[in-house]
Amino acid sequence: MTDSKFEIPTKFDTEIYRTLNDVENIIYFKWTIADDIMEFVGSVETSDYDLPQIVSPASTVFFGGNFVHPEDGGKFEKFFDEMFWLQQTRNDSKYFSSKVRLRGKGDRGYLWAEFRLLLYFDDNGPAIGFGCICNINVKQLWQMELQHSAEHDVLTGFLNKVATQRNIERYLSKLTATDLPPAFIIIDADGFKAINDSFGHLFGDGVLTDMGNAIRGVFRQKDIVGRIGGDEFVVLFCDMPSQDVLERRCTELLQNLNRNYTNNNDSLPFSVSIGIALYPEHGTTYTELFKRADRALYESKSRGKNRYSIYHMGLIGRNFSVESARDPKHAEDIRQKAFEDNMLEFILNLLYETQNADMTISVCLGMFGKQFNLDRVAVAKFNKSSNHYVVAYEWLSPNGFSHSSKDHMEKYGDYTNAYCSIVDSNYHPTAYGVLSICENTYDRYPEYTEVFSTLKIGSFVYSQISHGSDIVGNVCFETSSSSYIFSQEEFTKINIFSVLLGNILFNRENDNVSEKMSIHLQNILDHMQEFIYVVDKDTYEPIYFNNTIRQTLMNSTNDQKCYKRFHGLDAPCKGCPVQKLSKSGNEYIDVILDNYWGVETPARAYNIRWDDEMDNYLALIIQSSF
Repeated sequence: MTDSKFEIPTKFDTEIYRTLNDVENIIYFKWTIADDIMEFVGSVETSDYDLPQIVSPASTVFFGGNFVHPEDGGKFEKFFDEMFWLQQTRNDSKYFSSKVRLRGKGDRGYLWAEFRLLLYFDDNGPAIGFGCICNINVKQLWQMELQHSAEHDVLTGFLNKVATQRNIERYLSKLTATDLPPAFIIIDADGFKAINDSFGHLFGDGVLTDMGNAIRGVFRQKDIVGRIGGDEFVVLFCDMPSQDVLERRCTELLQNLNRNYTNNNDSLPFSVSIGIALYPEHGTTYTELFKRADRALYESKSRGKNRYSIYHMGLIGRNFSVESARDPKHAEDIRQKAFEDNMLEFILNLLYETQNADMTISVCLGMFGKQFNLDRVAVAKFNKSSNHYVVAYEWLSPNGFSHSSKDHMEKYGDYTNAYCSIVDSNYHPTAYGVLSICENTYDRYPEYTEVFSTLKIGSFVYSQISHGSDIVGNVCFETSSSSYIFSQEEFTKINIFSVLLGNILFNRENDNVSEKMSIHLQNILDHMQEFIYVVDKDTYEPIYFNNTIRQTLMNSTNDQKCYKRFHGLDAPCKGCPVQKLSKSGNEYIDVILDNYWGVETPARAYNIRWDDEMDNYLALIIQSSF
């Protein structure tokens, strides 16, 4: 039987809205701006928040008092600035929403709420606002718990790899010139693999927990700490007071973790190695600092482990021989990947950091050979008096055959001369330079099978290097296997590689790169397809720009600043790297630049000494062309 006293509603009415608001724990308010009075609609007694019925003056008591959590009060600052300074028109309105913590009743502390406000304007500015406060405490805490679980390592409680990078990048992006600089630290276990294999994974988890506790004990709560691998941790030592303090902390951590772990009758040693990069001397981004700290870590490993090392330029050319349990790859593999990712920048950076053409060429020959599975890569100079090429640099795989040994010509002179004649007769212009190509020597030259078999040459590409009309040398690429088909990517890389190495090595006036760096770099950069230019960091005046810019931006005038000349802007580009680079040092940074076409383009900016006679550092910028 139906109760006649209860009527089921058939449409939305005031009672339905009131009931729904009670269920959702929503309270409404009106804020009269002229009187600065906030008045809540209905009773606030049933809400979870410790709020009076009327708040006056609201801008001081509510927004500036302890009703709002101290850490959340700043969220209203931008709103107040906009509210009183933006030129709103009559009958216009502005909506504002923010998640904040409001003081709860009794001992409940602060509870999450969503503050919503619809603000109306008249001719005199903000006039009146209507809003509501929604209780989102359970939902927000649940979301925060999910986010915490997604961002943190279960074993140690530290940030995981992705969250570590994101938090460090966020911190670095907010640094100003007046802030104390941070230090980037990589901490890697020594001997963990042996302990984990011998004592089991549960014991290994305990070791990692001890390692995490030791790191937590040495560094501060505000420092960013993350576990980015099995036994590898990263720390951003924020607001570093001094390098002495940094070194004391690292020494303390080394001492705390230098121990032996025992299980039954077995005992195994344990320690950690540390690599450090300093901001901004060694980089201003996560990627740059990680790369430099990683090199310093390998220095610590190679010197016997259980120590810390701070990055310095000399490490870039070091051949590390130590294996790391944190990664099956060798330090050389890391450099190899950097070379393959961006050969042009790797070579330029290596040349600039080391100021050593011989080492740059020797390192890069091997990297090119390994990337494309070649057996011999060599650079030869052309001797005009003898009309012969003389090998100056050579890299060989285990299957390669050297042409530069002292007794080579005595033993194989006839074979080599026949081979050189074949190479010389095959030079012809291509889209990738003047090349001599043979992808199967045995099929193409069956009469010279003995020659190619003896010299272990199944296929080859020679790239001729010239200055003007003068031939000055070549770069050769050989495989011992026949039927090797060189790809378009390889021909493109061969062309860039040959131009780079040719201009590093074959300078008409001087082979000493440290004495004539600007001449070498201009020869190199003029052949590149990217927009490349050098800017005075104080005046924004271009000191140099390459042929690609000259051919693309022919209408620019000589007296324009770089941002006007190369990007068509009247002020420095948004995110301009020129002032971000330090006054000295070898750092380089990733940036996004604008251009004539309104397109945001990735670029890199380097500190560089363009001329030995210059005291100040300039900015070298490499930007993709279109």
